[in-house]
Amino acid sequence: MAHQDGSARTSLLLLVEVDHACGDILASVMEELSGHGVMNVNLVPSLTKKGRPGYLLYIDVPEEELAAVEMVVVRELGVLGWRVLHAEHRHATVAERTHEVSLSLPDGPLVLDVPFKVVSVGGGAPAIQVEHDYCTSLKKRLEDERGVRMPLRNLKAQLQTALGEALSAEGARPRQT
Repeated sequence: MAHQDGSARTSLLLLVEVDHACGDILASVMEELSGHGVMNVNLVPSLTKKGRPGYLLYIDVPEEELAAVEMVVVRELGVLGWRVLHAEHRHATVAERTHEVSLSLPDGPLVLDVPFKVVSVGGGAPAIQVEHDYCTSLKKRLEDERGVRMPLRNLKAQLQTALGEALSAEGARPRQT
């Protein structure tokens, strides 16, 4: 199943300078913006020209939602001006798959059907990504059922390596990310 088609779409990037806003208000605004179809929202701490703390809010918004998003920024943050930059939002092609791999554990191997994503851009070799949520649930399962404690980063690395080896054995050669 592919999530994206690799195409690009025209979007607008709002650059909003925010001061005099507390964290809970900013979090609420970011959540509200998500309801307007924004592709991405990033809040970056900054220092203003007068040495006061502030934030830069980057909002990737579809053109048809611009007025609604601007109204949220004005109403909720009291901002009087912002920059609108024309941008191209690009997407990788993402396909979800599962594959059987054997995970080496201190008490013996464990065979798993591991869900992962195959991510590709252009004609380059695709990358594979094991989902974070799968890794965290597997970590808990290993602790609960087998008494095996493993750092999450090590578990994810071992899954990605085992998956890469299994796919290579089949002739597929995706990059691991």
